[in-house]
Amino acid sequence: MSLAATVSEPVSALSPTLSSLEVCDRQHLLGLGFSAETTGKVADCAAWTMTFPLKRVKKHKRVEAICPMVAPSLAANGMRYAVASMSGREPGLATLDRLLLEAAAAFDRIETDDPRLRCLVVVAPEVKGSRLLDATHPSRKIKNTLLQRGIFVGEFFPSCPFATTFNPRLFALRSPAPMYVLRTFLDSDWRFICQISEWQKTYRERFGDPPGKLRNLGGPVWRLRQKLGWRIDAALSRVFPKRSRAIELD
Repeated sequence: MSLAATVSEPVSALSPTLSSLEVCDRQHLLGLGFSAETTGKVADCAAWTMTFPLKRVKKHKRVEAICPMVAPSLAANGMRYAVASMSGREPGLATLDRLLLEAAAAFDRIETDDPRLRCLVVVAPEVKGSRLLDATHPSRKIKNTLLQRGIFVGEFFPSCPFATTFNPRLFALRSPAPMYVLRTFLDSDWRFICQISEWQKTYRERFGDPPGKLRNLGGPVWRLRQKLGWRIDAALSRVFPKRSRAIELD
């Protein structure tokens, strides 16, 4: 039995989607019935998603925004927000599966001229951040189910331990409150899925072979270079303690 068939019940915990203007209007959020605490967290996450990813950083030999897709998505009115009202810090994994499937349906309904610029931010202020990772762990099916639908999902929360692929000291997934971000699955996403064989298969079925400049990612030489690079950075951080701090961007 497929995952979708086992978790297809409606999920009332997900709010209707909100535009970028609506989600930044705290009075509007309060008028929808959200508590002052939830309103603050949702508005903070919205402000963060509209500013932090736009900050420019050095990526190997070039300088560009942390996430180059955010500015075009905002300009195309392709970014939407929703709030997940969950009970308890660690909801059941099946409950989070249902939430993600409901979010995927909402994502598919986003109207924009370029479907590559669709993005849905699902803020889950009551959920423990690491629980979001539990649900999308590679050993479970939900993340691959979404990839097969052309949707890439990312997990963001204040203590997220994952650094960017280009800088081990830039923790770009540390949002003000826990949230899932759903966006269009792109051929450039090989860098994010290349270490999981099932996700690799889904990628190849959708896009074929990855672009030439990405094909080495996930291979044994790449893994060795990543490991050595991280160890060198850790050693330098011990010698120069200020290096161990997470990068603070202007």
